[in-house]
Amino acid sequence: MTIKLTLFFLLAFQIGFSQQYDTVFIEEENIDDNNKIYKTGNVFIYDYEIILNEEPFKLKKNEGMFAGSDFELVPIGSDSIGVAIIHLIVQPVENNDRTNENQTQISYLQEPAFASIASTGVVENEKNVWIHPIRSSFFGSLETAPFPFVRKPLKIEAEWTDQMQIGQGWGNKMWGQWEGQLLLTYNYKIVGAETLKTKVGEIACFIIESTAKSNLGETKLKSYFSETYGFVRLEYELLNNLKVNMWLIETKNGVEFNDAGTFFKTNEYIKQK
Repeated sequence: MTIKLTLFFLLAFQIGFSQQYDTVFIEEENIDDNNKIYKTGNVFIYDYEIILNEEPFKLKKNEGMFAGSDFELVPIGSDSIGVAIIHLIVQPVENNDRTNENQTQISYLQEPAFASIASTGVVENEKNVWIHPIRSSFFGSLETAPFPFVRKPLKIEAEWTDQMQIGQGWGNKMWGQWEGQLLLTYNYKIVGAETLKTKVGEIACFIIESTAKSNLGETKLKSYFSETYGFVRLEYELLNNLKVNMWLIETKNGVEFNDAGTFFKTNEYIKQK
């Protein structure tokens, strides 16, 4: 029994977990206190679209992770959309309870169902900003692409590289499958600046073009980064003619969050005053 359990956990580790970016500077103190964008109590709300073979879709359902993933795409004008927008919330957390050590805790919620909270991390300091994208079910596809990542000082023509390995559990026939670990080699470059017109207002952004090369091929991420709002727009090009776009539509500052029990009872993550 002990041997079987050990093998199970080893397999789960190989399938599920990623090896961290090596060049991201991660501070060991003041992990949340020095954040200027992803401050505790802030909320960032994104709209999204999934482009498959040049046709736009959203998600009717999007549940689970790895082998337990259960998702379904529907045309973007459908009346059965189950994931309309995505909320990124920055919750306060004790150091011992962090999902990722020495990273600011963030959680993703999918509206309107709000059936689950998926927590991960962001790194923000004077040297870089790096964020783990949503990874529930279909969005596990984003593990195969570069993560949103920018180094400081922000300067056009700045360029940097990194690598990460991801387990086979992130694979799917829609965006690529592999056995064991998949090594991704990243290249990032700040190629320009642009002022985007958004629902939040006009936002000055740096444009970062990035690629991830592996044995499966090459994926891309074009990200628009604001020193005030963080990653404002993300344009992914994945394998098999699959694309994902996300863009900021609303922000909230300094909110207080309900505990998990209250959240699941009321379907509201912000405390009512």
